[in-house]
Parts: sequence; structure tokens; C-alpha cells
Amino acid sequence: MKKIVLFLFAITSSIAFSQTINCIDFCVLSINNIDTVANTLDVTIYNGDTNQVNYPTVVVTDAMGDTVANINNQFYYFAQMDSTTLVHTIPTTLNTIPTGFTGTVYLTDRIWDITCSFAYPMTCTVGIAEQEIATNNVTLFPNPSSDNFNIVIVNNEWNNATISILDYTGKLIEEIKPQSSITTIYRGNMSSGFYFVVTKTPKTSYTNKLIIK
Repeated sequence: MKKIVLFLFAITSSIAFSQTINCIDFCVLSINNIDTVANTLDVTIYNGDTNQVNYPTVVVTDAMGDTVANINNQFYYFAQMDSTTLVHTIPTTLNTIPTGFTGTVYLTDRIWDITCSFAYPMTCTVGIAEQEIATNNVTLFPNPSSDNFNIVIVNNEWNNATISILDYTGKLIEEIKPQSSITTIYRGNMSSGFYFVVTKTPKTSYTNKLIIK
């Protein structure tokens, strides 16, 4: 019996370990887009790991170590999936981003209680392709939207792409195969709130946040 218990513990430990994130496989691509009305800024992070980040919490400090974004350590996504680039929009005390801004970005997995720290700006060493760095390869408009909205995929990446609309819990609402660079999505029964638009192309995957008013 003792051997069986130890064997099961080893299996469980192995599974848990395999699901934790590896900080070296992430890269902070940019800190920008301050919204002085909503008091938010965007932190774009690439996850080159094979594991997702659960309830990702992003915090930014300046060169003095003072927290300038997400002081209350809130999470705004249920997950950042593996091999995706995601824009984290978080509250900030900054009105502008100073020229030559330097600081530290902290990314925490709330399930496994693992925090990665990244000096910003940073040089990416995780083998990100140009298509993944160019986060504007997929854009949504209008966003926020009160009716139908459009998804634009540039550089011919729409060919063989798949667009998935998910609600904030990760439930799949709709899946579309684009027929051109611009795809119109009809709101239908989508209620007001936050949604995720995941665009998977033959080369990479993009995640955009959509607001339905």
C-alpha cells in the first residue's frame, strides 16, 4: 500500500509540475496606449510556453520600484493561452509614458502562485516570429461595439485562419472561417460584456479583447 501511495504522489507531483509556466518563455513586447479617461495602459505579453497562464495578473513598477500599474493586483482574463500574444489592459496612475521608460513587469499565475519578473524594455529571446510581434496584424472595429463588428487580418494571414469568439469564462460562442481579410461578425444573441477573439493562423495565434456595449 505504501508503494502505491508513493507512486500516486509521484504521478500527481509530475502532473502539477508539468503545468507550471516557464518564465524564460515569455516576453514583454510593449507598454503603451495610455487611456487618460479610463486610467489604463496596455501591456503586450507573448507566451511562448507550452502552458497557459491562469488568471494572469500583470503589475508594472517604475525604475524606483514604485507600482505604476495595477496597484490592486487584479486579473482581467481567465487565462493567457500558450503560444499567444495578449494585450493586458490594466489600471495605471500614469498620465503619459515617459520617453525611455524603464521598469519591471510582473506576471503572476494565480493558480500555481508563480510570478515572473521582466526588466522593461527587454530583448525577446523566445524565437518570436515577426507575425507574432506585429500585434496589429489582427484588429477589431468598432471596439467597443453596440452592434456588428469587423475583424481585419492583414498580410494574407486570413487564408486558412480560424476565428473563435469566447465569453469571459472561455466558453466558445462562435467559430468562423474567414473568406477575406475583413470578416463581419453579427452580434446576434451576444449580451453586453467582455469577449475574447482568438485568431489562429497557420503561423501563430492572436488574442484580442472585445467589448460589447
